[in-house]
Amino acid sequence: MEYFLQQKLLEDKNFKRYFNENTNYIKYLNRDPEYYKVFMREMKERYKERTTDKLNDAINTIDIVSSIIDTLK
Repeated sequence: MEYFLQQKLLEDKNFKRYFNENTNYIKYLNRDPEYYKVFMREMKERYKERTTDKLNDAINTIDIVSSIIDTLK
């Protein structure tokens, strides 16, 4: 595996955790460093770190706050 991939995996705790849970990625990343993009996409999907997930969480939080305010009125 290339050095920059190893550094990326060790720097981010979510990358490291997902990598440890799915060790089959060792084979793919050793063969093709471009597979890192697939790894990153799947990790973000699993831990809900995509932009759409963050927007949905923000909308849900706003809905909860507005319902609490409506209840207090």
